Order: sequence, then structure tokens, then C-alpha cells
Amino acid sequence: MNSFENVRFKRILLATDFSAASEKALPYAAALSRHFGATLYVAHVIATEDYAHIPPSVRDGALAEMKLQAERRITGLLAVSHFRGIPHQIVLDHGDVLPVLSLTVEKNNIDLIVTGTHGKHGLQKLLSGSMAEEIFRVESPPVLAVGPEVAIEPQAEVHIKRILYVSDFSPGSRPAMQYAFALAKEYGAHLYFLHVVEDIWKEPASTRMPADAFCRLQLLERGLPESMEGIEPEFMVEFGSPEELTLEIAEKCEVQLLVLHVPRTAHPALSAHIPGPVAYNLVSHARCPVLGVRGTSEVTEGESTMLNPHD
Repeated sequence: MNSFENVRFKRILLATDFSAASEKALPYAAALSRHFGATLYVAHVIATEDYAHIPPSVRDGALAEMKLQAERRITGLLAVSHFRGIPHQIVLDHGDVLPVLSLTVEKNNIDLIVTGTHGKHGLQKLLSGSMAEEIFRVESPPVLAVGPEVAIEPQAEVHIKRILYVSDFSPGSRPAMQYAFALAKEYGAHLYFLHVVEDIWKEPASTRMPADAFCRLQLLERGLPESMEGIEPEFMVEFGSPEELTLEIAEKCEVQLLVLHVPRTAHPALSAHIPGPVAYNLVSHARCPVLGVRGTSEVTEGESTMLNPHD
């Protein structure tokens, strides 16, 4: 998206590993595909570690059988009523998951990735990593991540009536802002706009501007049109912990979608093993899905500094 235009999701990729976490992503993939008239690509990658132990002499046959079983499971998923009438393609492959999915995204011009996440933390995350976070931080299209705290059944109806956009006003945050406003327009949803300041002596307190005026000025400087055809965001500027306040306000406002700017990283695989990046912590604890939109230009070497307005 290069301007504040209507959302156009024409090709949606649902990445699944058939786990309970992946099941939570199903109703969102179905609802978005139906709403936008998109083609749904359902992808499953047999990870290298799942077949590396098989002797080379019989590996091809074993992989063929594993893919057949995976195809049957996907066919079963698509047989439920939510997916009826949605054009779809099944994508099965094997190898290192992230490169395979990256190739699938590029080959099929995917506009949106939908995935569930187990929400791993601490030592478990350090040892095993999180494929969802790798996808979240390295792929070019937006990623809708459905975390473990989202309470939804695989065949439930999805409604998006309230959206919370969390801004850090960084140079690369414009695409996330565009998606937040465009989706609010698309669904006729109420849009909450949150800016968290960790240092009370920094802006907007230092500028002595009201929160509404401060946020509007920042948005206008980043290309927000004067009029958004009826969309009037509710602006909030809070002081404290970005992660805690975002979760608190998201629950208080009962939002159905959280939109975040996710900085690029030079080492996505490493970041997936280091406990603590704010974006993934929000995915792990939020009671609604999180749409992560990657920035346009910045590359961070270590921890994400997302939501920190004083980078």
C-alpha cells in the first residue's frame, strides 16, 4: 500500500502446522478471504528436522507419504463450512521452513500471511525459537498472528468492530498507519490510536500540546490526509510501559484487531530465539490477533525498539 486507499488482499497465505495454535488462525483466514474475495493458499512445510533422521535410501518415499497425509489434513480443514466457495490452493513442501515460505510468498505474490503461534517464552523460546516470529519479522507482506490468548473456535464468526493502532512515529511506521486506517474504513470499525511515551519529560509533554493535537500533527507530517471519509480516531497518549499499556488498553476497549509497526531485523532467526521483543510479546499475550506490518526502510541489529518514540 503506497497511499491511504482501500485494502486489497487478493492472495492470502495460511501457514499451518496442524497444531491447536494453528487452528485458531483458521476462522480469520476464512473470514478475510471471503470478505476480500481473495484466493487462499494453505501452506504446510515439512521441517528438515522431521525427516533428517530417515535414511536417504527411503527418504523420498517417506516424504511423499508425509505430504499425502498433510494434503488429507488440509482437505479436511477446507471441508468445513467457513471455507466453502473460497478459491484455494494447497502448498506442500519440505525443507527449512522460513526459506520455503519466503519462496512461496514471492512466487505467488502473497498480500497477507495468517498464522497461529504457540507463544513460547523464556527458556523454551530460547531453545526452540518461534517460527511465527521469524515470519512476523522477515516477510514483506503484513502478517496476522493469532496468539494463544485469543479465544475463538475454528468455525466461529469473525467480527472487526474496534481496531487499536499503536504508533511509535518512527520513519518506517507509515505502512502500519496506512493499514490501520484502511482497515477501519473497510470494516466501518472504530479506530483507537495509541502512542506510548516511557519518559514523561519527552513529547508530547515537552511540547505542552494536547494528545489529540499532538497525534494529529504527527500523522499529518507522515502523509495522513486531512479527511478520512468519516474515520475519526480516538487518540490516546499514555506514559509507562508500552507492552503493559497496549495490552491493558486493548482489553479495556475490547478491540478485535491490534495493528503494529514491526521493524526489520538483520538477523530474524536470532531474534526468534531471544526472549523479549515487544511485538512478539504482544502477540503472545493479546486477546485479539495482531497485524504486524513491516517498516519500509529501517533494519535493526538487535532487540526491537518498537513503541519507543525516542529511538
